Amino acid sequence: MSTTTGERKLRLLSLDGGGVFMDELNSKRKERSLPPLKPCDVFDLIGGTSTGGLIVIMLGRLEMDVDQCITAYNDLFPIGWSGNITAKFSSSTLGDQIKKVIEACPGVAPTDLPNDNRERRCRVFVCATAKENGSTTRLRSYTVAGELEVKATIIEAALATSAATSLLEPVTIGRLTFVDGALGVKNPVGEVESEALNIWGAKSLRAAVKCFVSVGTGVGGTTPIQDSVTGFFSETLVRISTETEATARSFLDRWRVQYEGQRYFRFNVQQGLQNVATADYLGHMEQRVQLERCISTLLEPQG
Repeated sequence: MSTTTGERKLRLLSLDGGGVFMDELNSKRKERSLPPLKPCDVFDLIGGTSTGGLIVIMLGRLEMDVDQCITAYNDLFPIGWSGNITAKFSSSTLGDQIKKVIEACPGVAPTDLPNDNRERRCRVFVCATAKENGSTTRLRSYTVAGELEVKATIIEAALATSAATSLLEPVTIGRLTFVDGALGVKNPVGEVESEALNIWGAKSLRAAVKCFVSVGTGVGGTTPIQDSVTGFFSETLVRISTETEATARSFLDRWRVQYEGQRYFRFNVQQGLQNVATADYLGHMEQRVQLERCISTLLEPQG
């Protein structure tokens, strides 16, 4: 474990839903005649759970840009504008689709581990929930001394973080069986904070963080997605949405100084990635102002 963050301050990203700010960031960079960046070029650590965990793997471990990630996500979960999910939710089918996504990425094989012992600028992890006791396991692309390391392939990690019990079969990796990460950790922002402390061991993490971004789907009034398991899925989404925002509010209370100092940001989008490219989201003035502030912080020189 590194005991210092060095001169460069940390940029952290937590995902319990989609992403919205990379296009805006690259637009501002273009105005300054700077090349576009991918999320893995911007953030030092990205953590996620459930569908957010899938997005983390695509953005961080597979090093996709946002457009590639949106396309791949919609291939995995083809949700129409009516909000109906097509019948594409068996573990084997989703695993096959994830395999195709991985095979389309240069230099990555479906049997690769998230942690292939290569040093990368961007570290990523996803949360999975043990079926037996409900404990949370972090499946990492890196090693942390003294922490459990589960030898999962990229496909297994993706399935483990998204294996909702009534939508996908539980996923067994070695002796461990996992259900949906969001059934244990609804909002992984605290997991990202804890993991950053494990990695860098900063005496004051908040002083070491340049920008901490939390993106999720916990907006009040989210319409539950309807499908063949309506009862479970609707109730679960409402519960997760409520608990996700409760976590967000609690975390904001602890990071109030950083929030007011424009170093911690929380964004919400509804039902994952299908709305991130629409103007409606950015049309909300409060979100627009927050987004502009976040981009300004990310554009500042490191140090």
